[in-house]
Amino acid sequence: MPVFDCVIKWVRHDLDQRKNVLPQLMEHVRLPLLKPDILDNAVEEPLLNNCPKCRDYVFEAMHFHLKKSVQQFTMPKTISCTSRQFGGSQRVILMFIRSDTFPKCYTEWYDPVTNLRENAPGINDCRRSAGLGVIRYKFVFSVGGISKSVFMLDVSLKSPSWVPMANMLVSRDWLGVGVLGDSIYAVGGSDDNSGLDSVEVFDVSIQKWQMVSSMSIKRITVGVGVLNYHLYAVGGYNSSENSLKSVEYYDPTLDAWTAVADMSVCRQGAGVGVLDGLMYAIGGYNGYEFLKSVEVYRPSDGVWSSVADMEICRFRPGVVALNGLLYVMGGRFDKSMNDNVEIYNPNTNTWTMERLSRNGVRIYGGVVVNRPPNFIN
Repeated sequence: MPVFDCVIKWVRHDLDQRKNVLPQLMEHVRLPLLKPDILDNAVEEPLLNNCPKCRDYVFEAMHFHLKKSVQQFTMPKTISCTSRQFGGSQRVILMFIRSDTFPKCYTEWYDPVTNLRENAPGINDCRRSAGLGVIRYKFVFSVGGISKSVFMLDVSLKSPSWVPMANMLVSRDWLGVGVLGDSIYAVGGSDDNSGLDSVEVFDVSIQKWQMVSSMSIKRITVGVGVLNYHLYAVGGYNSSENSLKSVEYYDPTLDAWTAVADMSVCRQGAGVGVLDGLMYAIGGYNGYEFLKSVEVYRPSDGVWSSVADMEICRFRPGVVALNGLLYVMGGRFDKSMNDNVEIYNPNTNTWTMERLSRNGVRIYGGVVVNRPPNFIN
């Protein structure tokens, strides 16, 4: 019996007690390796359809099969697409830090469990206004920032370094970046201080950027989140410098944008994080003041609601989800945020402040990656 069938049968045996662990189990089921007829069963399985995280795994598997039928991947396969390896990979945060010396952007591995940090490969130009994304917890992309340039880091290598990729079609500053499957989306931003509503996508199977449908409005410093295999554009400001509270999502199967409910307040430069099927808009600037407020979008009822405030205001912070928590780091305009990370626990609706093991840095972003080979144990 396939592992997938075993998992579903085990969960159904004691549904009330076991359904909450289904996402953790499905993370280790190699759905992309299923035969097409079994994958069809997964697509129609109610337990997976009712679980946002599980739906993401199914979409990823479908995306893999679709690409495989057309062309072989140009990127190496990931753990979910290869034979099982015992032990798994512990994940850490790759933090991006602004520097006034060379290199202009340096990075650090950060393990929130041990609070240890270690130097990671730097980039030779300033990427403070670039967008960040990661594919399969392994391939990290730094996109745009006063240019069309794109750099990629493979964290699985013993001596990783940033390598240039194909340039975008449009120069984008203060853009948003999102990842759907093996595609990187560059959303909005500005080009010579002119706001952009355009969106382009980098498909790793062909190593090229292509334009997709534009958003309904120009969005600079837009927050981007991925929820239920849709790409959400959250807030920002338009070329008239009006802060926005509007939100819209992109459906790649339709190549179309659709508006959803507005946030409760305008937010440009909000950090966006997705955790347990919910999307959080964190901090930002409303046109008058910097914010420490946070609100959450529930796709089941299509509304935003407020949750607990952070301790300090943050503009364009880095936000990542790891081990059931949201980690918010960096941002601009408050020096007190340089040496700490705020951590949100959705179960208690509380924030805690974690001091880093080193200070005097200016963090502006982060992504979750598999633990690199030479990182501290």
